Amino acid sequence: MRVVSDRDLRNVPGKIRDALAQGDVVVTSRGKPYAVLMPVANPDRLEEVLALASRIRAQMAVSSIRRKAAETGLDAITDEEIDEEIGQARRERKP
Repeated sequence: MRVVSDRDLRNVPGKIRDALAQGDVVVTSRGKPYAVLMPVANPDRLEEVLALASRIRAQMAVSSIRRKAAETGLDAITDEEIDEEIGQARRERKP
């Protein structure tokens, strides 16, 4: 995996295109990563690539939720407690 700066992305896009031919590229700003570029080997399958990227983002969101639940102890509540929380939220929404 190659790491390039956003300055390189702007100033020498051909360098990025060449790097993508070798695999994924991490884009950084001031040394901190903020994006991953990946090559599309078959342009006819672009929709499939985008769908998989969407699944990756969803899985990352679920992992984040699970991590926060574990940090706050919410991963240990019972089904009954969950049902009560849902019921309370619904009651509060009704006028």
